[in-house]
Amino acid sequence: MKRWIALASAVLAAGTLHAAAGKAPAVHIANPELLAALQAPEAALQAARTPLAFEGGASASNCREYADLMQKGPPAESARNFEIRSEYLLCDALRLTAGKPFAAEKPKAAGRQAKALYERLDLRTFPSSLHQRADEKKHTLKTLLPGTPEYDGGAVAVDTPDQRFRLEVVGTVDQGRGKKPDWIVWGYSTIVVHPPRTASGPYTAADPARP
Repeated sequence: MKRWIALASAVLAAGTLHAAAGKAPAVHIANPELLAALQAPEAALQAARTPLAFEGGASASNCREYADLMQKGPPAESARNFEIRSEYLLCDALRLTAGKPFAAEKPKAAGRQAKALYERLDLRTFPSSLHQRADEKKHTLKTLLPGTPEYDGGAVAVDTPDQRFRLEVVGTVDQGRGKKPDWIVWGYSTIVVHPPRTASGPYTAADPARP
């Protein structure tokens, strides 16, 4: 709960840390929208968004309100919320990067990350429209969805006659010396992708809003 309460002050500190001399970046940002938000965090936290409904009748219309309501529970499940949930992905990313020195990601690195999402992310490890279709043999975008992947920076998308599935690495977060970074990934919701435990192993994901 405290991590949500501290969101505003921590995000505001991020802008200072970005410019602090001698601070090695702990976060590398590939998404231009997120990078701009970290450079002007107060404006990003207060920017008006389409109201997002929560259980009990409350709704959020900016990142501050969203952070407060997320302490009490997730947004309501509805067709309307499904349409507008993407507006609040930035709010999740601001929380996950708050208070950490940051820098822009190199384009080549972002491209490699997008390819890894397509080829090696285990879709069984987080909720999505493909979760129920994944099994032991087929559980990646490459094996589940036919078609040619479209790459754009840290994003990969696959179009089929039935659906469009898109994932984007918007930033990476250093986990300490000797450890590979976690990735912040946007899809329908925000997930944190963990590096493989072995050289040939899969990438796995978790919902950062869950304890």
